Amino acid sequence: MPSLRHVSFRYALLFLFSLSLNGCTALTHLPHRADASNEATATALLDDGYQDYAGVIHVHTRYSHDANGTFEDAVRVANAQRLDYLMITEHNTLRPLQEGKQGWHGGVLVLIGVEISTRAGHYLAFNITQEIDRSRRTTQQIIDEANRQGGFVFIAHPYYKRRRWNDWNVTGFTGLEIYNVAHDTLDENWRRLALWTIMAPAESFYDSIIDRPYDPLAKWDALIRQRGKIVGIGGSDAHEIHLFGLKFAPYEIMFQMVRTHLLIPSGTLTPELVYVALRQGHAYVAIELLGNAKGFSFTADDGQHLLGIMGDEVRFTPRVRLNVTLPDSAEMTLFHNGRSIQTASGSTWHIPVTQPGAYRIEVTRQGKPWIFSNPIYILPSTTPSSPS
Repeated sequence: MPSLRHVSFRYALLFLFSLSLNGCTALTHLPHRADASNEATATALLDDGYQDYAGVIHVHTRYSHDANGTFEDAVRVANAQRLDYLMITEHNTLRPLQEGKQGWHGGVLVLIGVEISTRAGHYLAFNITQEIDRSRRTTQQIIDEANRQGGFVFIAHPYYKRRRWNDWNVTGFTGLEIYNVAHDTLDENWRRLALWTIMAPAESFYDSIIDRPYDPLAKWDALIRQRGKIVGIGGSDAHEIHLFGLKFAPYEIMFQMVRTHLLIPSGTLTPELVYVALRQGHAYVAIELLGNAKGFSFTADDGQHLLGIMGDEVRFTPRVRLNVTLPDSAEMTLFHNGRSIQTASGSTWHIPVTQPGAYRIEVTRQGKPWIFSNPIYILPSTTPSSPS
């Protein structure tokens, strides 16, 4: 199996070839339509009492063997884009944590996790403090050890063609990446990337690599049907590569390709609150090249009281309804137990619930995926027992 360094080198060569043909800088500059540093990205208090914190999960720096960007580079870009948090996940090492890198860096809370290679594939572990010896453990034992340390894990890029996750019998994982930029877009479409880079303007190039992650979403829905609550996150998997004085897939681009928004009932961000939101699925995934997603909400109420948000379980009654709010008009699709059942256009949507199940929302703009919510789980109603 070729290493990611080799894959990235291949991309970089394609990039340099395109530069020699037309001077295109499509891989190092963003279209101006999605300015992540404007005032609209400031954290806003939602009507449901939760605040929306946007961050990037799954980032590599020089602490990993296959990335050239520095820790300081990643932090600088995160601050420039006014991210709220950044989760660094180096390959099989906690060195940044051991060197005291976790904490506030400017306005960004940096948390240190790890991407662990197992026999079944890769997963992301968070809130662990000791490196895990992988050599004598099965995949299940590695997950168990992360949980024993008080951590939790997400399966990474489950449909990466060169290293798919191959053991869905494991238990104890919190969720999975439903969208991974490096492998769902860049790696999976490298031939098309080369052609677009050579022949198309920058904006068309970026639009071309955004696609719905069909396989990860289908697996996510299937796991929820089989096991119940499974949390979906977006992973940047950023590996900034430096070659001949140029940057390939720089953090400036990768941090806007996908962000995971966390809903937290506090105006003060802490590691513990980030971890609670991730565990609970109080989160949604947004491809922010298409526009800032802050202001999106997906809730359940009974017409008078808030009953739950994304990730919550809500008991079914005839009064339960689902509510969608968008920061801008777009196309919305409601999924029930993994099946598309309704669509609407606009910026708000109120949906009566007629039966239990897992309900989630996908939002598209101009035919491109923009937002993926975590589900709200509507549980069957309980019938009081008759008096004897």
